[in-house]
Parts: sequence; C-alpha cells; structure tokens
Amino acid sequence: MQSSATRHETHTAMPMHRLLRSLALVLALPLFAALEPALAQAAAKPTVILFVGNSFFHGAFEPVKSYNTGAVIDENASAPTGSPRAEAGNGPYGGIPGIFKKLTDELGLNYEVHSELMSGKPLEYHYANALDVVGQPKWNVVAMHDRSTGPVPTARKGNPDRFTKYADLLEQSVHAANAQAGVYLYETWPRADLTYPATGSYHGESIDVMGKDLHDAYYAEAAHNRSIRGVVPAGDAWLSAIHAGVAAADPAHIDAGKINLWGPDSYHPSIYGAYLNALVVVDEVTGGNPETLGAKEQAAVDLGIDSVTAVKLQHLAHEQVRRAADPR
Repeated sequence: MQSSATRHETHTAMPMHRLLRSLALVLALPLFAALEPALAQAAAKPTVILFVGNSFFHGAFEPVKSYNTGAVIDENASAPTGSPRAEAGNGPYGGIPGIFKKLTDELGLNYEVHSELMSGKPLEYHYANALDVVGQPKWNVVAMHDRSTGPVPTARKGNPDRFTKYADLLEQSVHAANAQAGVYLYETWPRADLTYPATGSYHGESIDVMGKDLHDAYYAEAAHNRSIRGVVPAGDAWLSAIHAGVAAADPAHIDAGKINLWGPDSYHPSIYGAYLNALVVVDEVTGGNPETLGAKEQAAVDLGIDSVTAVKLQHLAHEQVRRAADPR
C-alpha cells in the first residue's frame, strides 16, 4: 500500500509531456516577443492598387474630381511642368479612386490607392509615357481603361486594335515587374453625347448599342489575354440601373424619381455614376459586398447622394458583378 505522502505526490506531480510543453513555451516566449512586431507589420501591410486611365477615373467634375484627394497618391501630381505626364495644374485627383478608398476603409479593407490619370488619353499614351510608374513591382492590383471610344468598332470611330495591343503591353509590363499582380480592365459606359445628338457616332441607336460594343470589347480582351484577372463591369452596371428604372436613359429627359448617371456634359459621370462605378470596382476587385455598407455609407453622404439611392446603387453594383461571374 502507498503511503499518504506517496499518494499525494502521485496526484500533484505534473505529467512529463505537460512539463516538456510548458518548458518549450517558456523558452519560446523571447522568440514570440521578437517576432510580434514583424507579424503585426505583415498583418498591417496594405494591398497597393494603381488606377490607370483618364477622366473616366477622375470624374472631370466636382465634387467627384477632388473627393478624398488626401487619401489617394496621384502619381502625376509630381510630374514636372513640360512632362508628358503633367496635367497642367488640374490634379491632384480623388475621383473614383478616392471613392474606392473611402468604401474599402468602411469595409475594413486595407488598401493603399495610387492613380496615373491623363485626361483624354488612351492606354497607348500610358505605355509610351508612364512605364516607369506602371512597371513598378509594388502594385498588387492594377485597374486600367482605354479612351471612352477606343475599344468600339472602327465604323463607330473607335480603334479596337490599338486598345487590344496596348492593353496586352501594359498587362505584360505589370507582370514583368510583379508576376502576382492582379490586372483588371475597367469597362467604361456608353456616352449620351454620342447617342442622342445628330452628330454622334451612335445617333439613332438606343443607349444599349454603345454599351454592348464596349462590353464586347472589354470582355473579348479579357478572354483573349488570360493574364488579365477580370473586367470591372462599370458600363454594364449603368445599363442595369437604366433598365431597372433607377436611372434615366437620356439625360435630357429625366422622369421623376430617376437619377442622371451622366454629368453636365452627358459624357463624364455625375455623382451617381461615379459612386456606382466605385462600388463596382470594390465588389469586383476586393470581393467585398457593397450592399453591407448600407444607408449611412459616408461617401454617399459626402457626395450628396440620398440614402435610398445609395442603397439601390449598392445593390445594383453587387448584382452586376454577381451576374458577370455567373452569367447563367
């Protein structure tokens, strides 16, 4: 029979495997303490995105053009006078990149936002003049678009071969610097100023016709070049908003209760068009669902968009990206 002392030792002694594990944890504490700052830094490292394009990203009109400018690194702003990348004092820009930054912050996503925007220029211009920016290895994501009429058929005064050529060359430049970067095409929207006036290249057609030409061109390029990760269907979302009765098809005839996606030139985006575009970028690029932002979303408040319309546009953006991913 065991003595009382022996029985006491049997019940209180730590099993060997627990003792060894405890010793290992104690010995590892200095290592964990040393690694903690590095682990925290890695967790805080942002996703770095570059927007490449023109006024269809910066928006052309206030309050979009300068929205959230302080949170966007405008690569052109530091270009010296006389440089082909200098924007003649029109920058720095916020625009759709600025709205994107606000939305991602609200979704709890860590994005560092840069832009390389030259008004009125096609992708060819960026390839000729901005490769030192585009071809940097720090970009995790690059979103780019051509001039608004560039991808449409030549019969509509487009230059689709040039669009395809320079979309390919810019994609290759991005991936030569960082093979893991995600490259997206930003599908632009149909222009009312080319559809309704008698001088427009789409005169006599519905607004859907230019929209379809742009859709076909951007998605054909993504299918042709499998190194392009996806298409941001901003133009398709505009047409969805029109077909859903949320937005007017013709900015000259806006029915009560509908919004105008175009700005005062019937060409660039209004606050509504820019907001919808940014929501689509967020959904396509980050995978975050903009519907979760809700009626009190801050960018909409800042831009003067009422809460009911903001929620409708959030829903339209998410549904458009969902349909694009599963066109059945």
